[in-house]
Amino acid sequence: MGRSVEQRYGDVAVIFHWLIALLIIGLLAIGKYMASLDDNDPVRYALTQWHKSFGITVLLLSLLRLAWRFTHTPPPELKTIPNWQQRAASFAHVLLYVLMIAIPLTGWIMVSASPLNLETILFNVIEWPHLPPFDTLDNREAIAHSFHEYHELAANLLILILLAHIGAALKHHWFDKDTTLLRMLPEPGSASFRRKSVTLAAAIAVAGGAAYLSANMNRQAALLAAGDSEVSFIADVTGEQTPGIFADTTVDALIDAADPSASSIVAEVMTATVSSDNLQVAGSLPEPEWFDSEAHPVARFESTGIEGADDGTLQVTGNLTIKTTTKEISFPMSLTAEEGKQVARGEFTVDRREFDIGMESQQNDDFVGYPVLIRFRFDIAEADG
Repeated sequence: MGRSVEQRYGDVAVIFHWLIALLIIGLLAIGKYMASLDDNDPVRYALTQWHKSFGITVLLLSLLRLAWRFTHTPPPELKTIPNWQQRAASFAHVLLYVLMIAIPLTGWIMVSASPLNLETILFNVIEWPHLPPFDTLDNREAIAHSFHEYHELAANLLILILLAHIGAALKHHWFDKDTTLLRMLPEPGSASFRRKSVTLAAAIAVAGGAAYLSANMNRQAALLAAGDSEVSFIADVTGEQTPGIFADTTVDALIDAADPSASSIVAEVMTATVSSDNLQVAGSLPEPEWFDSEAHPVARFESTGIEGADDGTLQVTGNLTIKTTTKEISFPMSLTAEEGKQVARGEFTVDRREFDIGMESQQNDDFVGYPVLIRFRFDIAEADG
């Protein structure tokens, strides 16, 4: 039958067209659904990772499709289509190509500029780099915010163009009854199209398998271990925000950038090493009424669950033990780049009444407030193999 129906598009062009179209429609639908979820919803985080993976895939496929278009002449337009419709269609196609590249590119810039500096792992397998120089600029947060808006605006424009594109194709097929739509469909019974489709599927499977094996062989590179740490607090003492710090703290953490749920954190604070500019606070806290450092020298936190959030932070849940009391707490933890190194930071508030701290002499909050803000930081680096 050959290239009938007034010269169909070639098999490769057809495969590119429908593969990219399906990916874009899925990305737009998932993107809108993601935006409706709470920031800390683990489903939103998981969908964001897949959204990034397929977005980069669309970017690469679009560049390949453009290269194919420049090196292979498409079939001529149907002579029955008025000139103004041909010009409108050409403009829409150019705009589609621009958006197919601009949307994933703005997303890539947004992730690269984010001050959270989190890695992008395509399909949880392939490490994808940040786009220079956006990962080193001073105003990264403002840039990330701006490109988030550009990304969303471009996606909304793409939805409008797609609806017009689909509507025009259906109009040609059902009302004009010409072959515009059929030219972009595979030729019925084409053995050539089947061979190329099977070859593409096999190539994807082989490439995916090779990437998976390579990632597993280098799995340790995705793991981040804790280094130097610091734990401090701020308490309301006689109406003033009084800070303090613990000189001896240790953190044993393993952060899996590809799979946050596989991460773990154990932190220990030697309560007797507390210090503060308020000498009365520093002298009182190790005493039995407060931390009882002699009988209970260590305050300990151990994570029970870690999930990724859409804003790039990690939501940490675990058990905090002070003296004989253990309470479950939950807090966000950020991973940021500071002075050339990766740093984990977080904070949470505890109620001293729940841990029986200072409840003999300070049963009310007239002089010492009930809530105490705890802050921590620790350096992170690639785990040793």
